Amino acid sequence: MEIRPERTDEYALVEQIHRLAFGGEQEARVVALVRQSAFYAPELSLVAVVEGRPVGHILFSEVGLQDEQGVMRKVAVLAPLAVHPGFQNLGAGKHLVEAGLARLEARGAPLVLVRGHAHYYPRFGFVPSGQLGIRPPFTVASQEYMARPLSAYTPEYRGTVRYPAAFAEVGYPVEYGL
Repeated sequence: MEIRPERTDEYALVEQIHRLAFGGEQEARVVALVRQSAFYAPELSLVAVVEGRPVGHILFSEVGLQDEQGVMRKVAVLAPLAVHPGFQNLGAGKHLVEAGLARLEARGAPLVLVRGHAHYYPRFGFVPSGQLGIRPPFTVASQEYMARPLSAYTPEYRGTVRYPAAFAEVGYPVEYGL
């Protein structure tokens, strides 16, 4: 299995992987909208490739973290991660998360946020975001919104998460980079 940045000629296939994995359009639409935004970094949109064909995709992009004094800091968000149903439970998701975290570490990102399964992401070092003083801008079970501190993390990274417009499609409050 190869992990590499997605290519523009794979966009439609990657979006289809999200539709199949999630059973709907929301995640595929978020991927398409983030690609068109200022918060997209092509090197952080990764695919898992088997026999020359993408079977999984992960996207990391930028969100804001606003502290009590109103200071906004840039952090990363993992959203979404999808693996084609025919290739699930074979390690593609694990390899995508690990490769993405390594790329973010190399870029000097302080931390990564994710809304996801409380039994999956802790294996990669994610903890409930509240343990770090980080709050999502919407109601979610505390164990389902997590943060993964990286080497550049310091305790000043706390406050409320602010999402860019690309995430409005899935109902997240849009309060960043308007």
